[in-house]
Amino acid sequence: MSGASYYDIDDILAVQERVPCVLQVDLDGLGSSGSGGTSKVHRNSRQTLPFWMADRLNEEDYLNMEVSPMFSKQANRMYAASPESIQLRAITQHYYQFGLHVGDLIPEVPQVLRNMYMQRLQKIAQISQQGQNVESLDF
Repeated sequence: MSGASYYDIDDILAVQERVPCVLQVDLDGLGSSGSGGTSKVHRNSRQTLPFWMADRLNEEDYLNMEVSPMFSKQANRMYAASPESIQLRAITQHYYQFGLHVGDLIPEVPQVLRNMYMQRLQKIAQISQQGQNVESLDF
């Protein structure tokens, strides 16, 4: 994980994002039996877990983390096509912070984040220089 402060609330909220995983071993107590108790989750079952949990279990080889849909190849192509028109807050409030964590696992994510950030920053600078009506923009 990236080197954020243990007490950074934004970092805590960012790693709450759920990611798809495939379990490599049977795990007791991870599932819910429906009657308030916990049950065993079997090997090769697909789960969506909070990133903080999945990252730790991935390090211990208990599961394989899959790419979060918000950082899939299809999503990255969409971001590259029109980075300034995508409403990242609608995807997740902590998109960049979560992306930093995912970037530790997926090498192309930091470049996508950097390009998107720079293009969005250029658009903001352009708007501020031209004095456009910000409320009419889809940004």
